[in-house]
Amino acid sequence: MSAAVFALALAGALFLDLVVLPIVLILRTSWLKSDVSRLRVRLEDVERQLQRALAATGTPAKREAAPPAGLSAPEPPAGSAEEAGPAAGTAEMPAHEPVPAAASAEVTAPVPLPERPAVAVAAARTATHESLESRIGGRWLLYVGTAALVLGVGFFVKYAFDNNWITETARVVIGAVIGLVMVLGGHRIARRGYPLYGQILAGGGFAALYITVFAALSYYSLISRPVAFGLMVLVTAGAALAADVHRSQGLAVFAVAGGFLTPFLVGGDRNAQVVLLTYDAILAVGTASMAARRGWPFLNLLSFAAVLLTFIGWADEYYTPDQWAPTEVFLAFFGSLYTLIGIRMRRLRNESADIVGSLLLVTPVVFHVASVANLQPHWMPLLVYLTLFALAGVVASMKLDAAWLRLGAFIVAAPVLWGWIGTHHGSGWLLAPAVVVVAIYVMMLVALGERVSRQPARWLRGDLALFHANGLGLFAGLYMIFEPVAAARMPWLALGLGAWHGAVAWAVRATSGEAGLNSLALAFAMLGFAIGLKFDEWWAVVGWAVESAAVIWVGLKARREWMRLGGALLLAWTLVRLLTLGYFETPAAFSPLFNPRAGATLVIVAVCYALAVAHEHLGGELRRRAQPEITVLFVLGNALALALLTAEINSYWRVRESIDAAARLARGAWLSVAWAVYGTALIVVGIVRRYAPSRYLAIGLLASTAAKVFLVDLSTLGGIYRIAGFVGLGVLLLLGAWLYQRYKDVIR
Repeated sequence: MSAAVFALALAGALFLDLVVLPIVLILRTSWLKSDVSRLRVRLEDVERQLQRALAATGTPAKREAAPPAGLSAPEPPAGSAEEAGPAAGTAEMPAHEPVPAAASAEVTAPVPLPERPAVAVAAARTATHESLESRIGGRWLLYVGTAALVLGVGFFVKYAFDNNWITETARVVIGAVIGLVMVLGGHRIARRGYPLYGQILAGGGFAALYITVFAALSYYSLISRPVAFGLMVLVTAGAALAADVHRSQGLAVFAVAGGFLTPFLVGGDRNAQVVLLTYDAILAVGTASMAARRGWPFLNLLSFAAVLLTFIGWADEYYTPDQWAPTEVFLAFFGSLYTLIGIRMRRLRNESADIVGSLLLVTPVVFHVASVANLQPHWMPLLVYLTLFALAGVVASMKLDAAWLRLGAFIVAAPVLWGWIGTHHGSGWLLAPAVVVVAIYVMMLVALGERVSRQPARWLRGDLALFHANGLGLFAGLYMIFEPVAAARMPWLALGLGAWHGAVAWAVRATSGEAGLNSLALAFAMLGFAIGLKFDEWWAVVGWAVESAAVIWVGLKARREWMRLGGALLLAWTLVRLLTLGYFETPAAFSPLFNPRAGATLVIVAVCYALAVAHEHLGGELRRRAQPEITVLFVLGNALALALLTAEINSYWRVRESIDAAARLARGAWLSVAWAVYGTALIVVGIVRRYAPSRYLAIGLLASTAAKVFLVDLSTLGGIYRIAGFVGLGVLLLLGAWLYQRYKDVIR
């Protein structure tokens, strides 16, 4: 099976199993809810009419309990006032004749008629139970009876065939006559006031006609395939016409299913791709027209499933790579058709239509997967297709003002392009993919600019995500194209893109401050990439740290929580990446403090402190709620600084272990003293700044240092190093205690 067949089969199977079957149940439940709602409305109308009639006659509208089900209210005596009813009495009395006093008193006096309204209301309230009964008696019995009759007739016909009572030609003629009689009879019965009965009878007739034509072709060979195809098309057209005339969705479903099954029933042993798929295209358009005219959205879902299955069946049997051009034309047609139908369904603001429309919006993904599989062996058509697909998404998003649409087009198209570039790189694959990468970037940027020019106050979330993904995608695509042939120039590529985004930030600053901030964030990210590419992987981490800081800063300025969260996740990933680069290993040519590890760590520590200050000064109303973030950033910066101090001390003395036997002992003592000094410094900062988290961190660090000295250094160190460790720790602990005593009022 080809790649296109596999892709369509997988998409079709998932769609049928996870979408079509559940939606049938959902729609059926929705229809039943609608029936109950209509009955409730009718019940309320009956109550209002009865109350108005009683009010017009002066009769008090008493609400008495309805009689139990199965019991009717007692009939009034013959000749009494109840016999004619208040409405009848007032209608027969001329307006110009004087009303006798007795009659007037009789009319205006409260008439004891509470039973009639109660009976009417009770009857209306039992309409739901009666409708259930009518469903069982009027529909299901009809269904079962029709099926039994068809089976009985079929058994009789089979018996007659087995005994050679009827010739083959006569069998076909009899089947056709029975089918036509059932269709015409069903039509007349439906016209005489029994629509459901007539429609089901007509549906059985159309089924008989399908079977008759199929038997004449496949069993008896009385007609040719073209004739059989034409007859089945006529039967389908007749069923569709009957469905439209009688407004029967059941007949419409029968017509659509029969129409799409016709090519499979007729069969054939040659590849008729254009004829088959053109026929399906005509059916799909006709189905969409009927569904729109009669308000039957489920028909579109049925035709979509039928088209998908037809495509899979044909491709499994006949598809070859040299048929990519007509295959792509039909894929584009059906993909566009059902996407437009889905969008239209969503805009009708109807529950059933909204469900069907939402399901049909998976169409671009389904046919995109099939198109990529179809065009994969042909690189130029694939690149053209990806460009046109992105263009269609951009144009549709601008027409509908839908940010999610252009974001979806980018998410669907860009990974395919990157994957293709990853397998086609080198000096012979530069111009064409670079043009496509830049074209997609420009199209997305134009759509974003058009939206910002109309509504500059606030960006949509989808557009914000697209703006960053589009800029980063441009860099990723160009890097993958040119890095194999010009690796040394990649830092300049990042710098150029950074300058471009800086220029964009400057150009749009007056129109949209938020757009300027996001452009500036991308400029910082490109600068970080340039630093990382110019040096080594340690500096690449610096680029990610700068990008995360820029995203968090933009989120603060724009008051967007999700952007701050995204930047925080990026910063966390950056820290993980930093610590997995062999952070505590000693490089061969180690130079204390003047090495990539120290430089990268100090930049990230500065980023943490800068973000803490930004939350403090740019948070506004957020500042009161951002104290946990500020504390985390402060602790994180100090933890990184302490990790760097530890790594540098370890590396310094490990380099000397080969020439100094006491280097290992010195390393342990230096670590204890350095930690104690750092903890004491944190106490000073916490007191001066009146910042409790700094003092808490100091206490924790000093406690860890004391534990190390008493549990490790006491048993491993000796001589001057043990003395230095203990004395140094003791002095610094005493200094810390004195600071707490001296500034206890400040601390309190």
